[in-house]
Amino acid sequence: MAIRLYLSALTLVFLLSAWFARGVGVLEAIVVVSALVYLILDAREHLQLVKADLELTQQLEKKVSDILS
Repeated sequence: MAIRLYLSALTLVFLLSAWFARGVGVLEAIVVVSALVYLILDAREHLQLVKADLELTQQLEKKVSDILS
């Protein structure tokens, strides 16, 4: 997750530096927006997987607790 945030920050810094230096062209804007959308969707999918793992862990914890009781 940290790598995804780092890449998002680098992409945003690139966009801002290109914008202030000479302006952003259409091609640059498309590339940056596409990268950001991909990173957002990838992070969302990763968080959904983590949520599913957490739910499975909680179910396992409940079953173990029931067995030990």
